[in-house]
Amino acid sequence: MNILKFIDNVNIFTGRIFRWAGLILSLVVLYEVFSRYCFNSPTVWAYDTALMLYSMLFLLGGGYVLWEHKHVRVDVLYDQYSPRGQALADIIFYIIFFFPFVIVMVWFGSKAAYWSTLAGEISNTSQWGEPIWPWRWMLPLGFFLLLLQGLAECYRAIIRFKEGV
Repeated sequence: MNILKFIDNVNIFTGRIFRWAGLILSLVVLYEVFSRYCFNSPTVWAYDTALMLYSMLFLLGGGYVLWEHKHVRVDVLYDQYSPRGQALADIIFYIIFFFPFVIVMVWFGSKAAYWSTLAGEISNTSQWGEPIWPWRWMLPLGFFLLLLQGLAECYRAIIRFKEGV
C-alpha cells in the first residue's frame, strides 16, 4: 500500500538523518570534557547542546526504531503465541496503550511548543541563554512520526491477524 510505504520512507529518512545526532553528541561531550579537564575552561554551551542533541536523537528516531521493530517487548510471553496471537497482542497493545499515549504527547507537546514559541522561551540552565522554543517542537514532531508509524504497524498487524500469518 502506497501510504504505508510513504510512512515507512519518512521514518527511515528521519531516522537515518537524525542518528548522526549521536555522533555530534559524542563530539560535544568529548569537547566539553577535554576543555574542562585539560584547559580548565568549561563551556557555557555544551550542556544545553548535549541535552538538545540527545532529545533530538531519541525523539526523532522513535518512528524509525518502531519500523525496525527494536522497541522493548516481553518476548518471553510474546514468542509463545501463534503468529495470529502475536498480531492480536500487537493490535490490543496499539489500541489500549500506544495510541492514547502518543496522541496525548502530540496534543500537549504541541500546546507547550506553541506557548513556548509565543513567549520566545530561552534556556535558564546556563549562561548561554539560547532560545529553546525551536527545540520544544521536537516533542510533538517526534511523537507524530511515532504515531504515523504506529498506525502503519497496527494496520499490518490487522492484516496479519486476518490472514493468520
